[in-house]
Amino acid sequence: MKDRRFSQTLLFKMSLRMGVVAAIFFAIQLGAVVWMYAHRPNELDQLLVSAETHRIASELRQTSPDAEFSVPPDLKRPLSGNTKRAFVIHDHRGRVVGRYNDGDLRVADTPPSSFVKIRTQRETLNDQFLLSGTRRVTVDGHPLWVSVAILGQGFDPFIPVIFNEIRVHVLFPVVLITLLFLLFNYGVVKRTLKPLNDTIETVNKVDPTDPSARVPSSSYSWELRALTESTNHMLERVQRSMHMLRDFSGNVAHELRTPLAIMLLTIRKLPDDQFRESLHRDALGMRRLVEQLLDLSQAESLNIQRDAARVNLGQVAQTVVGELVPLALSRQRFINYSDEGAPEIRGHEEAIARALRNVVENALVYTPVDTGIEVTSGPGPSYEVRDHGPGIPQASRHRVRERFYRGTDEKSGGAGLGLAIATTIVEAHGGRLEIEDAADGGALVRLTFVAQYGKTL
Repeated sequence: MKDRRFSQTLLFKMSLRMGVVAAIFFAIQLGAVVWMYAHRPNELDQLLVSAETHRIASELRQTSPDAEFSVPPDLKRPLSGNTKRAFVIHDHRGRVVGRYNDGDLRVADTPPSSFVKIRTQRETLNDQFLLSGTRRVTVDGHPLWVSVAILGQGFDPFIPVIFNEIRVHVLFPVVLITLLFLLFNYGVVKRTLKPLNDTIETVNKVDPTDPSARVPSSSYSWELRALTESTNHMLERVQRSMHMLRDFSGNVAHELRTPLAIMLLTIRKLPDDQFRESLHRDALGMRRLVEQLLDLSQAESLNIQRDAARVNLGQVAQTVVGELVPLALSRQRFINYSDEGAPEIRGHEEAIARALRNVVENALVYTPVDTGIEVTSGPGPSYEVRDHGPGIPQASRHRVRERFYRGTDEKSGGAGLGLAIATTIVEAHGGRLEIEDAADGGALVRLTFVAQYGKTL
């Protein structure tokens, strides 16, 4: 559908549900991390000492291999309020190559054993804690031992460590898994919805007069196969119903021709008065309706093949005009015909004649008495029929091609089938019917065909 919004699609709804699941998973993981460190404080102590020693190692600077490490200003800032810290750095020979102390903390200068990689100790001093530990790190390819002491209070010093743990072990995995699932979800949903989109496009393109389109069969899943098969069965039933209605209208119209002919003969035997003229006029209208129903039935079943017979458009127009001149004269109107060199085309000669005849008869109804209509064949594969009537309003031009549409003008007394029949026949030949305003008033109807079947002008 053209007004479909992304928020209404299945892909959006599945992605939204995936986001909700990811949020729940994140909340569960976050709760698990907080619960674990609340019940296992030793691990939190080790994480704080490890994080601090690695931060120290990453910030150290050395001017020469034997010089002591300089402590940049960033390492002199406390971890948090009411927190003090001190550290000593030993190289692989046990020399002190760097130190810092922002309080009265004491860190042993004794070098740790070379095999020590991780060591952490906690002491409680009233409402404070003292963490001390040693970590082996590598700076510029050389092993160093960083011994650190942290004096703090409360939970504030551990907040950065917990946030880092959440970022590494909770947020990153959740985001990664969510993105992977979204990509997987997009691929699966897109592949799954393709048959549905094909079904929607096919159904939207179905011509009400010829529902012969079918949805391509899907082998992706049983449900999609069932959907496409059910849709195709529905289209088949609609097509059969359309054929039945078409055949019914054609058969009824055909069966009515004989009774109408007899009725017209009987009416002529009545006394010559106003009553007989009224009956005769009504019977002629009924006969015209029957003929148009037959024309419409035949036009709808028209199928022009590439090897169709060649039709001379100029000769067809001459024949149709010659047949309709008596009708025009009986209505105190006339027809002017001009041949501008219409070529031959491949098509159905009788159907083309019916299309032109319906347009000319329609023009004879609306052109005023003592005026005429101009019929032109060519140049090119086209006809033009122009009258001197009131014209067709712009807003109604797309509807006058519809069956049984007569607008608000009941002057013709017809069924509104003339232009619908002509449109159906022209489109069956790959052409189009256009309506314009004539130069000095009236309507101009143009029937454009194709010069060669399969090649549009």
